[in-house]
Amino acid sequence: MELAATFALWWAPVIVLAVLFRMVRISGLRPGWFLTAMAIYAIYMAAIMKGGALIPIDHYFEGLEWNWAGKIASIAATLVMFAVMAVATKAVSPESAGFTLRQKPGSVIPALAMIVLLAGSGIGLELLAADGKSMAPERLLYQATMPGLDEELFFRGLFLAVLGAAVPSGGVNLLGARITAAGLLVTLLFGLGHGVGIEDGKPFVSWIFIAVTGWFGFGLLWVRERTGSVLLPLLGHNLINFSGSFF
Repeated sequence: MELAATFALWWAPVIVLAVLFRMVRISGLRPGWFLTAMAIYAIYMAAIMKGGALIPIDHYFEGLEWNWAGKIASIAATLVMFAVMAVATKAVSPESAGFTLRQKPGSVIPALAMIVLLAGSGIGLELLAADGKSMAPERLLYQATMPGLDEELFFRGLFLAVLGAAVPSGGVNLLGARITAAGLLVTLLFGLGHGVGIEDGKPFVSWIFIAVTGWFGFGLLWVRERTGSVLLPLLGHNLINFSGSFF
């Protein structure tokens, strides 16, 4: 029940905003695709939270403190969902999901500059928090690999493509990146997923976490749309998480 309630808390503002976008003609709204987006998000979250039980990594590496199995399960779920949808519909393809190594001409240097800005702001926030270094080998390895592989393949990859079919819009050009209604909704949900939940049966909201993860999510979205690929967002995401461990 708590998981279902948390899911509702995450999606309620997204639904409201999607309807508002449609009313003011910022975007369209396709209910079937919108329900599909909600379904793949539910599968993704279930894989992170429960799917690790199907992956016996703890039997081979005892004493793991991080959710390796859950992340591996969610990555596998994302790739399987992508494969199924790519066969079933033309709306989901390697190009629409950014599953390509090809970068748009002239996009790499601006994208790297944004990643440096994001990583620098992450280090600055860590210094402000002054919560000490976290340099355990397992943490460093995890932060250097799992966050980007998991969250970029899903949020700025498959999920962005599906939500783009659900709320189609022309978007606006922001310094060479086309920011669409779908991109804004993905960023909102990314922030809410890190800052809204239920604890001890009571809902909580952390505006700081929503703002911080929303900032990083939007920056990584910009890189994704500027380059046309999830490659640099993936690497940048891991760099942000990894570098923050040292401050």
